[in-house]
Amino acid sequence: MVDGQVGFHRPENVRRVKVEKNNPIVNSLNKTKKELYPDLAKEQQNRLREIQLEMKEKRKAEEKQKKLDDLEKARIKEERSYDRIMNENNMTSNTGEWG
Repeated sequence: MVDGQVGFHRPENVRRVKVEKNNPIVNSLNKTKKELYPDLAKEQQNRLREIQLEMKEKRKAEEKQKKLDDLEKARIKEERSYDRIMNENNMTSNTGEWG
């Protein structure tokens, strides 16, 4: 039995009614009706491909941002470091200056 179909145990309980379809609204709708039979599998593959491309672009952007953040952190760490100042050439001893 088809979904939505009504079944009766006794056929004499069935009432059939004829409906007239020469209605101008129905006619105008039938004139503009388009029946499309799309290739759903192909559309699904295209959509999945678009989603994968979006995810790939997002991942690349995140990796690029992370790389920039790492470079910025390294630059800040270098600025705060005393390694540039504390080398042997810049150091002088103060022993013997008060003597």
